[in-house]
Amino acid sequence: MSAGTLAADITVPFFGALLCVTPAITRPTVQFGVRVPAERTGAPVIRQQRRAYYWRTAAVGVCCTAAVLLVGKHGQWWLTRLILLLEIAADLGCMVLARKKIAAAKQAGDWFAGLRQTVVADTSWRADPPRFPARWLIPALAVTAATVVIGALRDRGNTVAFAGGQLYVTALWTGMLLLVYHSRPDLEAADAAASAARYRRFLAAFARAMLALVALVNLTLLLAALRTWHVYRPSGVGAALPLLPFAAGLILLGAVVVRTGQAGFRLRGGGDRGADTAAGANARTDRDDDRFWKAGLIYVNRDDPALVVGARFGVGWTLNLGNRTSWLVIAAVVAVPAGLAALKAAIGL
Repeated sequence: MSAGTLAADITVPFFGALLCVTPAITRPTVQFGVRVPAERTGAPVIRQQRRAYYWRTAAVGVCCTAAVLLVGKHGQWWLTRLILLLEIAADLGCMVLARKKIAAAKQAGDWFAGLRQTVVADTSWRADPPRFPARWLIPALAVTAATVVIGALRDRGNTVAFAGGQLYVTALWTGMLLLVYHSRPDLEAADAAASAARYRRFLAAFARAMLALVALVNLTLLLAALRTWHVYRPSGVGAALPLLPFAAGLILLGAVVVRTGQAGFRLRGGGDRGADTAAGANARTDRDDDRFWKAGLIYVNRDDPALVVGARFGVGWTLNLGNRTSWLVIAAVVAVPAGLAALKAAIGL
């Protein structure tokens, strides 16, 4: 069984479990990509769709995991990747189905009637921006440097390929995190001060976990390089050794995501809620902006200058496709690996 097949064997159950629990880690006021008022979060239609989603995605995850274990015995690496894509597509299909039911009930009941829709902003974000945890990049860069040194000592021509992959992963996710750090925080109108404090804690925890995952991915690439360079020759269970750091990084990131929740809503404390309540904050609700979200997943708003916004389903961020700069970012992300592949084919490596 190849390292690529083992990676798919790990990611299929990981993404299956993560997508299954996504409604639990998404803020109650954003259900399946639908914005709902706080007093409607316990609506029967939402409870019904959450239960249906859990059962459907659990069944999809079990079936896909069983399928990938079955085809993995035959070493067909492309089948495991196809199963992963089908699993994600099926789970997102379950999400869209639940979204349609909730959106229909919301429209029929006019859930936002009589509510004061409000947009809040954290004015301290520019004066006192959160610090990017740059020192957490040191392990990833150290592993890359070790790959270059070991490859040079062993006089291996494919050192550039492994080190280049490590640099690409490190640069890609560092760049994405920097975009997130310079984007506006995702705050709740009814609890602005507390949600701002929670978001800062969430952002720091997520960035550290993501950079730790990057370092562990680089370590996986280093172990794969050592095996290719015949520094060690694993057999049997030992063949899974290169995947252990990657698996550990996924587990760490998943644990942080489950603990913090979307924008840190599962974290405790972090603000003077009493002050907001005294000012009548509980009468406010977030703006109903569903029209800008396609299928609850893709954000398109040409009037919004933001490049990156908080995702509506799960934990993370997404690009504003109404901003032309986002297409440049997408082009840059795609162009680098495509260019490397073309160069590799041109020089016959």
